Amino acid sequence: MEEENDAAAPDAVGQEATKQTNNDESSNAAVDGTADAKDTASSGRAKRVRKATTTYVPEEETKKEIIIPDGKGEKLQDMPNVVAKFQDITWSNLGLKHLYNIVFGRGKKADFKKHLLQFNGLVFSEGNEEAEKDKLLEKIFKLKLDQLKEVMDLCDIGRSPESFGGKNPDKEMLCNRFVEWLEEPKASGKKLKGAPKKSSGKRKGSSTADAKAPKKPSAKKTKKESSKPKTKKKTTDVEAADDGEMELNIPGVSTAKIRSKIESIVSNADKESVTVKDVRKELEKWLDMDLVEHKEGIRALVMDAM
Repeated sequence: MEEENDAAAPDAVGQEATKQTNNDESSNAAVDGTADAKDTASSGRAKRVRKATTTYVPEEETKKEIIIPDGKGEKLQDMPNVVAKFQDITWSNLGLKHLYNIVFGRGKKADFKKHLLQFNGLVFSEGNEEAEKDKLLEKIFKLKLDQLKEVMDLCDIGRSPESFGGKNPDKEMLCNRFVEWLEEPKASGKKLKGAPKKSSGKRKGSSTADAKAPKKPSAKKTKKESSKPKTKKKTTDVEAADDGEMELNIPGVSTAKIRSKIESIVSNADKESVTVKDVRKELEKWLDMDLVEHKEGIRALVMDAM
């Protein structure tokens, strides 16, 4: 019996070893199978199809049309003082910009004068007048005091103490008057400072005897005239001032400002390539006017600056 037990023990050990080997082989096969399945899945996956790209084209911005309200006042183009003040400034003037922003909002500088000259009063929405008026007043009040005065002067709106009953007006009083004017613009009727005085009819209608009678030149004058050689006077846009300085007859701007602007343009340009025409074009942009008839005077100032 002992011999049989001893013989059976090795067989049991062998069977256990065989089972262990079979288990290892089956587990290895399972792992290999899983790997093969993964490889097959990866190789059999459908390729990614690229979608066609569409180019983004931004929508064209529709230009906002400026609507001139049909107010109940006078058009600015019918107010001589306002028209004269508009002619004396360029579209880059800050006072003009503030006025346009108050009346129309944002816009192109080139359209400032054209639109404002057609303006004849604001029109508030029916039933919402008070709210819109308060909003307008708040917008005007955001201006600094000197900016507000500049805009009111541009519109020829009176702001003297006499026009306020002898009281010195504060900012709130000026804002209220400006809003009233915007609702119904009216010409002030004041004479513009610097306007040429009209000659009286009496001087024109002097006696015919005096007009017909030739004046005898004095002896001193005839001697001086005879001694000087006669030269033809050339008519140009340039005149000599009392101090010998050249004067340009460009309305709304002094010759000193023109000279200073020309010196600035020349100093910032290439002096070897810049021409008189280039400088004149820059001045035309600055003044917003045609300066062809003043080209001889501009040429002289450019030559001085060069």
